[in-house]
Amino acid sequence: MRIGFPVNVLGQPGLKAYDNRRWPNGPHLSVSLAYLRDILFYLRRCELRMYRMAADLARPDLPHFTRQIDDCLPELALVGEIANAMGVRLSFHAGAAAVLDSLEAAVLDHATGYLAGLARLLDAMGLGPEAVIVVHVGGLYGDRAASLARWALRYETLPEAVRRRLALEHDDSLFALTDGYWLHQRTGVPLVFDYLHHLNHNPEGLGLAEALALALSTWPAAVRPKSHFASPRTELYQVKWGNEVRLRPPQWTQHADFVNPFEFIALLRLSAGRMRPFDVMVEARGRDLAALRLRADLIRYAPDLAPCLDAAPARVAEASEPYRACPAPDEEDARVLVAVMNAPRDLRLAREQGWYRIPLARAPRLVGADYLAFYQTGAFGPEAWAIRYYAPVTGYRVVARRDLLPEEPEHPRAGDWYYQILIGPLQRLEPPIPSLRLRRVTFIPTTLSRLLNALEINDLWMRDRLQERLWIEVWRPWSA
Repeated sequence: MRIGFPVNVLGQPGLKAYDNRRWPNGPHLSVSLAYLRDILFYLRRCELRMYRMAADLARPDLPHFTRQIDDCLPELALVGEIANAMGVRLSFHAGAAAVLDSLEAAVLDHATGYLAGLARLLDAMGLGPEAVIVVHVGGLYGDRAASLARWALRYETLPEAVRRRLALEHDDSLFALTDGYWLHQRTGVPLVFDYLHHLNHNPEGLGLAEALALALSTWPAAVRPKSHFASPRTELYQVKWGNEVRLRPPQWTQHADFVNPFEFIALLRLSAGRMRPFDVMVEARGRDLAALRLRADLIRYAPDLAPCLDAAPARVAEASEPYRACPAPDEEDARVLVAVMNAPRDLRLAREQGWYRIPLARAPRLVGADYLAFYQTGAFGPEAWAIRYYAPVTGYRVVARRDLLPEEPEHPRAGDWYYQILIGPLQRLEPPIPSLRLRRVTFIPTTLSRLLNALEINDLWMRDRLQERLWIEVWRPWSA
């Protein structure tokens, strides 16, 4: 069993799920793929083997994003190669655009294009059949039977590349698991069992074991089934009511921050030794923190079930301090990667041709960024040992060195692969940021507010929680 989580990473600052710049600022698929690459390395460190990519990783139903898919085939292949090497199961959950039972032809055409684009992304990554696109049925439109029949009919008209990637999830109010099974019998679409949805909408009164077994039976023998698990929220929450703040009880369809481990263990005991293995997407609001805690709880409270995990660490310790607040006060800052400029030629290429290169084999843990800043070394004479320039990132390419620098065909690394990071015009930092200790600098992930407020390079590093709090308290008043 693999345990995973969807989209946003809470356990490490700086890991964006996708390029979330607004349309006028030119978001690009290649930037999103750089962020996804960084998340994959985070998953490896956490020993998590399952991740749901953001549906906004790309909008393949829009014309300019279709062109971006064509432009990013090497970058898509690289990310897929990394995921496959790590054994990470990737998937999408289609957004509201994927309504296959709609009464409107324009909506159906849009949904088809959207799903075809997502399927093309998965294919371009070279991912196997476990990489699915999860969809819902859609709306009732006043007639459940007609909606189901329309969905089955529209499914058969989808391109084969889309059909082999689709998986259907029942919901918490309109279409139950039995409705999904009716569609499976007519189309062959596999069903994703959702624990919380089943608790909220189970008109036939199926028991958990029966419902889970029914969903698992719909998957091909060679593909491990996928399921969703979340506990219902139990906490009160505050709402503004005129000039008052009132307390409102939770709705049982809402997801809790973490998973109740005893509910999860009970479900596993229903299936252990009786049903085929399946993977679990933890849909708690705590995201990766919830997935990691659930794994630790399983090992602690049901060690006999721990062997079912694909990646069970030898020892799981409780966190020694409270979780970092997410987002932190500067979490919404633009991300900056400080890179090294070893030669004036590299600065000239950045200024005149708009790119910087990083060898794939020596790429830092975090490559994805909104801006690059450049630390100039001793080759720059009086301008050495300081950061003097930064520039916005516009895209990433995976290119052989010989294609980046064709004038050096005999270079010993001519055949090596590099990230070519495309950038906009260089902007000068006034004053520059010096390295007071002349320390050796490689890559520094930081934020734009830190870059613009730093007095020296030490101010750029993201430190422990107490130092972070001190930095924020000192600098916020000055940068406001």
